[in-house]
Amino acid sequence: MKNGEDLFQHILVNLNDDFDAYEKRAIAKSILYDIAHFKMPWIAETNLSEELVFNINHSISRINAGEPTQYVCGVAPFRNYLLKVDKNVLIPRPETEELVSLVLANLTVLPAGKGIDIGTGSGAIALSIALESKREMNALDISQEALKIAASNIDKYSASVNLIHSDILNSPLSENYSFIVSNPPYIPIMDKKDMLDSVLNYEPKEALFVPDDSPLLFYERIVELSTKSIIPKGGLFFECHHEFITGVANLLRANGFENVQILSDLSGKQRMVQGFMPE
Repeated sequence: MKNGEDLFQHILVNLNDDFDAYEKRAIAKSILYDIAHFKMPWIAETNLSEELVFNINHSISRINAGEPTQYVCGVAPFRNYLLKVDKNVLIPRPETEELVSLVLANLTVLPAGKGIDIGTGSGAIALSIALESKREMNALDISQEALKIAASNIDKYSASVNLIHSDILNSPLSENYSFIVSNPPYIPIMDKKDMLDSVLNYEPKEALFVPDDSPLLFYERIVELSTKSIIPKGGLFFECHHEFITGVANLLRANGFENVQILSDLSGKQRMVQGFMPE
């Protein structure tokens, strides 16, 4: 191999045929950008050390074995950012970008003050809101390892986000907030049979699953805390499992939230719930 274009073609040829042509090109670009740190046009890149080729071949093997490309490359895109990720955090999804947009769209009607992202993982939600709204954010997670990843992303973008290590199911919130946003675990264990191996085998299970008999476990707890921690006219914003979204909306109404709405994502699937504390 003489240059980066040769290496690009090498990656395409050696990725297995579980990936279509478009996916292969996307994976190859990620490897060259994020592992080799090449820039297009690839043909101009000639620094092909044995160590680099070895690392790329190892990355190809990991991806062919089913490991998500984002974990292999160590980064994942989210909105306008490129965030560090590893096995301790969920890979940020496009639908969660829409949750951020929902919060940002409501800032003009929310009272001044700090927000909190509960179950922050990589810090994607809190970081995006802080950078795009100029509001200070708190970001909470039970996992110390996840908070290390979030800290790296927050430092990279100099976001105004304070990290909190806490078990939301067993600890109170220590501040009052203008709004609370959360994409908590919401997948029943029984749904495992329908999920991709790349998710089941690599992404952190504690960030995905809830008991079959308690699908609203985290929503119930966060709503309970919200009634004491969200200031008047403040907002609560959730990403939800589409099968249980009506239950989440009813939970907000039963706890005194007003203007409760179920909102769909860009694919038309009911995905988000918002509600507001009375004045």
